[in-house]
Amino acid sequence: MASQDSAHRTELACLDCHEGHPPMAKAVIPKCSQCHDPGDNPHFASANCTACHNPHAPLVTSFANIGQARPICITCHADIDQQMKQWPSAHSGQDCTACHHAHGLGKGKSDTCLDCHDKHAPSLSLQDCLSCHQPHQPTRYIWDHPVKNSQCGACHGDIVTEFAKNGAGHAKKLSCTKCHGAHPPRQEGVIPKCSKCHDQKAKKHYAQRGCTKCHDPHSPKKVDFSHLKSVRKICLGCHANVGKTMKRHPSFHAKLQCNKCHPIHGEYKSCLKCHKGHSKDMKYGDCLRCHIPHYPKPPVFAKKVPSKLCGSCHQKEYKAQLTDKSKHARLQCIYCHTRRHRVIRKCETCHGKPHDAPLHRNFPNCLKCHNDPHHLSGGEQ
Repeated sequence: MASQDSAHRTELACLDCHEGHPPMAKAVIPKCSQCHDPGDNPHFASANCTACHNPHAPLVTSFANIGQARPICITCHADIDQQMKQWPSAHSGQDCTACHHAHGLGKGKSDTCLDCHDKHAPSLSLQDCLSCHQPHQPTRYIWDHPVKNSQCGACHGDIVTEFAKNGAGHAKKLSCTKCHGAHPPRQEGVIPKCSKCHDQKAKKHYAQRGCTKCHDPHSPKKVDFSHLKSVRKICLGCHANVGKTMKRHPSFHAKLQCNKCHPIHGEYKSCLKCHKGHSKDMKYGDCLRCHIPHYPKPPVFAKKVPSKLCGSCHQKEYKAQLTDKSKHARLQCIYCHTRRHRVIRKCETCHGKPHDAPLHRNFPNCLKCHNDPHHLSGGEQ
């Protein structure tokens, strides 16, 4: 009696239960129901009270002799019984005494997860287990405590590594459980809709369907278009100016799907992957000096285009200029053929009218005398 601070010691005396003692009186041992009315608590209706409780030390110290305890336990812990039925697991089929050796949650009174289960990773602690699993409903997977990405990585290591490396804004602002509110076999909240964060009204691109056809949420900017048949409408959701440009300057390119040249977002194929160069020594950078990929025709010249590059198509003119001894020979082709292909400056643009007025009236076409601007045969040398 003195070993426990139970109500039997603090509120009763021996004679409150034992009314007499031999030989003067008959030994009386009362029934538990004399004080513990079954109508007050379902637990008080359980049979064989002394299998768990010693009346002189009624606080339970061991379940070793109780046998199947679950029918008794659930008379007080009906909520736990309901949880185990709602979320069935291997734990649901076990008797309470498989984990609980004595009543209460004190040290040694029940097993911990690590007494039966191997860790997902050596670094995990018991508290990490409880971040994801509740012992009476271990398959519920709901985050009652903060969960670090590293804990998720114990099972999903490749995904967590990819997320840390290529997660972009997702990795900077979010954790795994910020998006994944639960875990299978749960269904609700496991994988959220992109629209949860990316408001469809905020940006036209966000209104597109099938986000995951292009974006892996764990590496959202590492976009592979190569397996898709139709992407143009999706691409133009962000790159509207490109669409307008191709519409103003129609070409064969304008009929292609964007992933024909851009199989990976932010990357592009070299022109020479599809087109044969004008000369054998041409490089991709040379193509861009004259052609803009989204409207390749007509050619639009960069600020510097080597005359040799022009000569790969215009061989006659280039060879003539190489043997010319006039000042024209020292000019780049684009000096006279400015901006666009087939544009030809008038001689007067640079030379004005260097001859007498009658001569210009009689010969308004300079090429009557100066036969070829690429190889001047007359005039000032």
